[in-house]
Amino acid sequence: MMRQFPVILIPPEVQRIAQSKPDAPKFNIDIPSVPPFRQPTPIHIQETLGLTFGLVLVVAVVTAIAKELGIILLIVGTVAIIIRIKIQFDTYKRRSQRHQDSIQRYLTKFEAYSHQEVAYQRELAIAHAPQRILEFRQHQFQKFFAKIPANDQAISITESQNAIAELEEFIYKFGMELQKNLSGTLYHGLKLHISSIEYDWNPALTYIDPVTNAHIAIEISAPSENAAIMMRNDLAERFLVNLGWIMIKFSQEQILQNSMECCKEFARLLDRLSFDQNVLAKFTDTPDLAPVKL
Repeated sequence: MMRQFPVILIPPEVQRIAQSKPDAPKFNIDIPSVPPFRQPTPIHIQETLGLTFGLVLVVAVVTAIAKELGIILLIVGTVAIIIRIKIQFDTYKRRSQRHQDSIQRYLTKFEAYSHQEVAYQRELAIAHAPQRILEFRQHQFQKFFAKIPANDQAISITESQNAIAELEEFIYKFGMELQKNLSGTLYHGLKLHISSIEYDWNPALTYIDPVTNAHIAIEISAPSENAAIMMRNDLAERFLVNLGWIMIKFSQEQILQNSMECCKEFARLLDRLSFDQNVLAKFTDTPDLAPVKL
């Protein structure tokens, strides 16, 4: 069965936390409705013309039936239109003032709304500032990774006098190169018994984040692994991910031929999960790790 390396396994809760943000402040204020901006006129010319043409049409129809009735209707309609025009003219100042007052009220409300929106955007920027988001995520990570107990068997790769003897040379060199760029510590010698499959799991290297207690296992897959070993490793990794472990697995070929690219891949993982966002910048000139299939 072909597999592509690197393989990265992250618990779902860790992925959720890595994308989370503090709750945003509430903003439940509706934007003020815009009043009609049409300026009142002393006389509604279109309305007056419409009434006049309508009256002429009705009078013409009625006159064709009853001439006297048509004349009476013309007189009454004309008087009504004149009264209508006079009322419009007399109320123009009041209507104009009412219109100006509505515009002023709208502008006042909109100005207050704008101030509240600016204050909200300021609060949102503070709540979702990069440092605030980082602190929020790290606090959640601390609670999540607190369930992973300390392991007394783990030895810092830089403090162990037997690291060279106990680790294969290429793993030791890779670990020392990676450790130079990390704020946390790389360990070797960590063992964890998985009783469900009666297996003592021992990753090549283990990174422990000093702030969150995140445990990241670095495993190296040898080309000689058979199907039985791969199945055992799959069961072990599933068990460990359920416990909160993060796994990154490289092929032996990648570590031997592209150790710096592997370091960059590990730095990208730390950056992606908000554990350490300063490491990846150290590998700006390092090319990305090319995936391989085994």
